[in-house]
Amino acid sequence: MITGNSQPRLIPPTRLRVKAGFVVSSPEDEDKKIILLNEGELVALDPKANNKVVFKIHPGNLVGVGALLEREPVRYIFQATTDSTITIINDECMESELKALPVWLLAAIKAISAKTRRINESIRAAKTENPLESLASFCKFYSKDEILQKQLLLQEFSWLTKTPFPAANEALKTLIRRKMLIQQANGSTLTVPDPRLLEIFADYLKTQELELPWLPFKLTLQQKRSLVWLSTLAPETTMDGSAWINLFKEHHLEVSVADWLQMQQFEWFSEKENNLFALNTDKVNYYLLSLQYEPNLKGTVK
Repeated sequence: MITGNSQPRLIPPTRLRVKAGFVVSSPEDEDKKIILLNEGELVALDPKANNKVVFKIHPGNLVGVGALLEREPVRYIFQATTDSTITIINDECMESELKALPVWLLAAIKAISAKTRRINESIRAAKTENPLESLASFCKFYSKDEILQKQLLLQEFSWLTKTPFPAANEALKTLIRRKMLIQQANGSTLTVPDPRLLEIFADYLKTQELELPWLPFKLTLQQKRSLVWLSTLAPETTMDGSAWINLFKEHHLEVSVADWLQMQQFEWFSEKENNLFALNTDKVNYYLLSLQYEPNLKGTVK
């Protein structure tokens, strides 16, 4: 005969009042726990970025679910910004609660937990497989000769793209070595000599990744001469195809119909109404800059 209480013993969660500045959880804690904020406010600080505030936690929100249920590492320091009230659910408390649940509900929780884990893994994964290409694209949005703080640039890039800091640092060294970013004498600041060059470099890396030809490096000598001459014309110069071919010939540049069609593939001209073609100065300069910085793009610069 069974006597006594056969119900599993429940271990209640712990409710605490903490002062502003109190650290309620950190990556150094050995015990894993879920923290429910009842009153006040918490912030998540990133210890790998000089304790930069990543996000805030408001009443009713939970943190630490992945750490407790999935044994994931704790990435952030959670600190109270005001006097707050929190509820802590530790291992023993969670285990006692789970034992009291029906089997079907426990299975549902496990399924949800597995889905959450897959989502988290996707979020943590780097958003690019090529940190160098990604960093070049990231830096192209800065202004010419803008002063950049090297460490802050790396931290922001790593955070936004989920790129590991060492890989981001190696990519930055490559851009400096290829003179696409200029490191100042103090070693802590950088400047962007030409944002367009960074854009071109990102495009170049993409074609290499896809094993496609980089068209600026495939130009014939005659095409290069034509390109240089086109760069001297007024932007948006417009005429029909025959007039363009005749104009080339007047400047001792033999351009056949086939050459003309290929120049359109290079996007040196924009087709307008009435079979007119306008000079695409932006694309012409793109090709010129590619040729001018060929050693930088290829990595053979000295």
